[in-house]
Amino acid sequence: MPKMTVPKVRPRAAQIFAVIIAAIISTSMVLTYGIIFILLKFQIGTITAIVTSSTYMGIFSTILGIGIAAYTSTKMLSPIVKINDAAKKVAHGDFSVRLEEKSIAMEIEEIAKSFNIMVRELSNIETLRSDFVSNVSHEFKTPLSAIEGYATLLQDERLSKEEQALYISRILENTSRLSKLTQSILSLSQLENQEILLQQESYMLDEQIRRVLLSYEPLWEEKELNIDLNLETTQYFGNKSLLAQVWSNLIDNAIKFSRTGGTLSISCHAIEGKVVVRIADNGIGMSEEVRRRAFDKFYQGERSHTTQGSGLGLALVRRIITLCGGTVGIRSREGKGTEITVSLVIVPPKAES
Repeated sequence: MPKMTVPKVRPRAAQIFAVIIAAIISTSMVLTYGIIFILLKFQIGTITAIVTSSTYMGIFSTILGIGIAAYTSTKMLSPIVKINDAAKKVAHGDFSVRLEEKSIAMEIEEIAKSFNIMVRELSNIETLRSDFVSNVSHEFKTPLSAIEGYATLLQDERLSKEEQALYISRILENTSRLSKLTQSILSLSQLENQEILLQQESYMLDEQIRRVLLSYEPLWEEKELNIDLNLETTQYFGNKSLLAQVWSNLIDNAIKFSRTGGTLSISCHAIEGKVVVRIADNGIGMSEEVRRRAFDKFYQGERSHTTQGSGLGLALVRRIITLCGGTVGIRSREGKGTEITVSLVIVPPKAES
């Protein structure tokens, strides 16, 4: 049988202070009454001398107790002072500060852990901002240039209505591309700088995949694709909205790169404590170079589809799956098709407290 480990129980701060005070009072009383007992037993000095000696001993014990209490209080309050100093640094924009998480008191340890998590999240927000500015300046040039160019052409009063309609349509297309690109960059930046998976719930994963596929029905019907579904009933505990983005990106790519009349295969099975989802097409496939770089941000290997995407879809997929504690892999052959496999650990739902 596996060896059972008993969790270490840490005392609370109030309990520690109570034990310290009790120990100080008990020590003082024992010393005082011990001296009185010895003096009376051996008849050393008069009663007045004994009382005087006991009084001095009581004063000494009190002073000693105060000294011990002051020392232990300082040691106990030292982490709180450090937390206060660290909070002041964070207030001035220093997000590199970290606290020692080990402490004899459970409350102090929990506060230190929560403080470190908070500072990491604040630091990630700052990183998100700088990443967004960098990516926007790099990726927004093409659609912005196109919008500027078509807007300039529209100033020509000699344009026909057909030409005006065409240029307006191109402006709207590039505006839509900018909007989608902005949303993708924000989503990816947030996920890359996120360490905590929030809003987890228990739901049917197979049903979610089926619903996402149905939302793309007009696209796969337009390409006359054959749909091969093999979805095992699977209950999963995780972030529902994030995983919906995964299936949406993967199914969209599979349809986009499929040939007319091809087959789109989707399977979902629970295997040895994991749920494995495979999405495969028999479309154009990828070269080895494209396959190796498929998860890189802004990389688009198939240049004929660059106007349809931002090169962030698979990067988003990998980050979400990593955040969920899973793995994602690609098998592809140029001209033969692509299969993407997502593996997620099945975690039991957390009990409500």
